[in-house]
Amino acid sequence: MQKILTISYWAILLFYLLLLTYTVFIGRDSIRSVNLIPFDSIKNFIMVDNGIGGTRIIDMNIWGNILMFIPAGIYLILQHTTKSIAKNLFYIFLFSLFIEVVQYVFTIGATDVDDVILNVAGGFMGLMIYKIAEKIFKNDMNIKKAISILSLIVGLPIFVLVTILFIAN
Repeated sequence: MQKILTISYWAILLFYLLLLTYTVFIGRDSIRSVNLIPFDSIKNFIMVDNGIGGTRIIDMNIWGNILMFIPAGIYLILQHTTKSIAKNLFYIFLFSLFIEVVQYVFTIGATDVDDVILNVAGGFMGLMIYKIAEKIFKNDMNIKKAISILSLIVGLPIFVLVTILFIAN
């Protein structure tokens, strides 16, 4: 059972990294736009016309940036020897900044300071989830087991759906 959990942990981590890479680099338009004003695009995405005469609060852009980095916070702190929230949050910030710089240099999508803010917020949530799991499960091995089981429950259907969508398109 332990071997299955270990394999699933690493497989879901690999899938997450591939999905993140595809989302931020490959699945983007070649349009260069830059926003260096904090909270400017967040403000524009908070109340968005839903296309049927109403508005929806908070666009997928906001949730997408946050949700894509929650696993980054969890996996980073699990793999990193230091469990310091501040240090790991700094690494998430640097990683997010790196992504935005690469997007700018290679004209992939939009370079936006708000993406960094939202990514760091998602990473912070992941770090907090780890800290809660640490209180419950007491050590990293038990946390990895829990992450593996949860990843199989949540990650496997997502993997199947993404694979089907990728093949269909």
